[in-house]
Amino acid sequence: MTEQPGPQQRIADAIRPAMLDGLQDAELIGAPGAVRINQWVDWIAAVVAGHVVGPIAAERDAFADRVDTLTEVARRHKEGYREAARDVQLLEARVAELEAEVARLREPGGPAGDQEVQPEVPPVGEDTPAQSLRDRLLARYPATAEALDRRASGNAEG
Repeated sequence: MTEQPGPQQRIADAIRPAMLDGLQDAELIGAPGAVRINQWVDWIAAVVAGHVVGPIAAERDAFADRVDTLTEVARRHKEGYREAARDVQLLEARVAELEAEVARLREPGGPAGDQEVQPEVPPVGEDTPAQSLRDRLLARYPATAEALDRRASGNAEG
């Protein structure tokens, strides 16, 4: 009996007793007959392993590779979601701060209560270039402007 690797050996071990019992009355009696039967069993096991077990093992390996790939993609998406949720929380906190500041400035008895609120941006004239809302926001609140830029670029990509 020859030694065979893995599934081929298990298949040979399953086939061998039936063949030995079924062929005992054949003309292949004795040690030469047992050797010949063992060769047949080994050949059948090799064919079964090559045609049945081999493709199943290859399919299993390909499936495991796909699972690994999808697991990695899911991890990256989960990390991206965490970052996006963190950005949303920061922006919501900043919005709450700005709303509180606006409410404080609009109060009748507040710091600018009786005064008219003057913008910090000089009026647009011939000597001063006009600033966009984004530029003014970037100048006064750079973190908020950057977060809004990231959000806008994320929406443009998606």
